[in-house]
Amino acid sequence: MNTNKNILFLVIIFLLTACGEVTVKTTENYEQVELPDNSIVYLNQNSSISFDDDFNPRHVKLTGEAFFSVAKSDNTFIIETDLGEVMVLGTEFNVNTTNEEIEVEVEEGNVELKSIGKELKKEIKQGEKAILKITDKVINKGKAEFKHNAWINSLKIEFKKLGKELKKSGKNIGGQLKKEGKSVGKQSKKIGKEIRKNIKD
Repeated sequence: MNTNKNILFLVIIFLLTACGEVTVKTTENYEQVELPDNSIVYLNQNSSISFDDDFNPRHVKLTGEAFFSVAKSDNTFIIETDLGEVMVLGTEFNVNTTNEEIEVEVEEGNVELKSIGKELKKEIKQGEKAILKITDKVINKGKAEFKHNAWINSLKIEFKKLGKELKKSGKNIGGQLKKEGKSVGKQSKKIGKEIRKNIKD
């Protein structure tokens, strides 16, 4: 009986350690985040992203506003928001979310915007923007205004002031993820050995 309880306990620990989530939030600051696939996310003020530390699949949750420079891959990159999803393979674009709407502006490549229930879907090309409002039954498209350039310029000024410290910070985030991934791998192997040992006993 105790052996079964031990096995159950070890399995629970394994599941918890194998499903680590990373969250990055900003308040009055901006942040650059390097994802495990080498994609870069620039977070505007009062925004956040979260993602699994193994980043498989390529999936992030976003609140607020962020500019994405997505590394090309055969695997789709998905940005989840409260109202819908943005899906890409590799491109550069801005996503601005509120409780009422999502606005997407594309600087390079194509992206796809879907409503949360997948009823609405629209492809957005370079130089275009699309707005999905909670009250509308359509996704409205138009010419991109690139409003995000204003806060991106503020971000660049802040980065320039911080200089090397910021670049080092970005590398540290990537390095931290790799270390956490290795740590989870070691823990998983150790727990696996203990489970097999208990089963044999």
